[in-house]
Amino acid sequence: MKLKRILKDPIIYFLLSINIGLAAAYFSHIITAETIVFTYYFQSIVLGLSYFFQMLTLKDYSVNDLSINNQPVEKSSQTKGCISFFFLFHYGFFHLGYLIFLTIFLDLNGKADVHFILTSIIAFAIGEVMLVVRTKMTYPNKIPNIGSMMFTPYLRIIPMHLFIMAGGFIGHHNPIVFSIFMILKIISDVIMHIVVNKTWKEKEETIQKPIIQI
Repeated sequence: MKLKRILKDPIIYFLLSINIGLAAAYFSHIITAETIVFTYYFQSIVLGLSYFFQMLTLKDYSVNDLSINNQPVEKSSQTKGCISFFFLFHYGFFHLGYLIFLTIFLDLNGKADVHFILTSIIAFAIGEVMLVVRTKMTYPNKIPNIGSMMFTPYLRIIPMHLFIMAGGFIGHHNPIVFSIFMILKIISDVIMHIVVNKTWKEKEETIQKPIIQI
């Protein structure tokens, strides 16, 4: 692993600055644990929307080893649209159900700072734009596999939501416990960014393409 290449990644510092800022605001009693939990929830939504628009606007892409109902798919605008909107539906349905659980266990209107959450959403959106632009500049000739793109966001959000659930449902009434979950979440955020985007590699390596069953 090339530490120098990782340290040159500006997105890592962007993620750290946002997350540390949230932690500092929580420790200073500027925002509540509920605000933190919902901020991270919307971070996940921003990530999903980013991948949806990236897939939908692809000019060139691969469908190698990609199949639907055990049938190989052909590269076409219909395929791109179908995969993109299937991802949006699946990702959105998951987050809709998750939002219901969050609103049951946590108080959005009473304890969450909506304005702070909206500001954080804008910050996360800026970070995603920076990441997309940097990726395209680093790999100008990259031809992504659209099936792999559909599954990539889940590599980021699964550990993220585990920490959200633990911090929100278990530790949001206990500052010490919630602080521990926040630290673990920040570490997870950075590590998964490095793993998913392969920031330590000179060139992108070929990865196993998924098979979609719907």
